[in-house]
Amino acid sequence: MKPKKRYILIYHAGSGDLLDSVKQRYSEKFGAADLETTSFKIISDVGGFLILRCDLDNLKHLLETLASMDGKFVTLNMSGTLKALRSREEAIKKRFIAGNRY
Repeated sequence: MKPKKRYILIYHAGSGDLLDSVKQRYSEKFGAADLETTSFKIISDVGGFLILRCDLDNLKHLLETLASMDGKFVTLNMSGTLKALRSREEAIKKRFIAGNRY
């Protein structure tokens, strides 16, 4: 059976290689063996907004990792399909920029 994926829309206030910093923190928290089973991938990174893909099985660990990164990442929304997330993406970005985060 094909593993289920989740797509997460994130605002990031960092610079440099974002995926490496997330993977490093993930490995510190949950171990290198758990990191090897994940399939993190950056789908897009435009203007401080990032879409990250991960396996459903690792979603909880990824969200904990992002929350523990000293405010560098703000999780805005998530979806099971990229199409659904992209259909909401612009409205979410506009609300976030305007200060209406929820």
